Amino acid sequence: MELSLGYITAPTKKEAKDIALALLEEGLIACANIIPAVESFFVWEDNITSAHEVVIVIKTRPDNEKKIVRLVKEMHSYDCPCVVFMPIVSGNPDFLEWLDKSC
Repeated sequence: MELSLGYITAPTKKEAKDIALALLEEGLIACANIIPAVESFFVWEDNITSAHEVVIVIKTRPDNEKKIVRLVKEMHSYDCPCVVFMPIVSGNPDFLEWLDKSC
């Protein structure tokens, strides 16, 4: 079974929650965790800047990733939202089986 962990940032908790719920309703993810306060530093339009953001950590299957990116881009207020994925290589077998069946 192939599984992945997704990392998405959003400007507000409300936007993060709306995205997480939409992904769940579409059956694209098994679950989402919202981390309410991070300070991000990055280069945007040739300037070093910072922002207070909210992180969404999602669990899914790789075959859902393109659909997740599309939905996030449709809903997100940023021009170029952060949506990245990492493979899950191991973990609690019971949890991974549930994850695979849930999305």
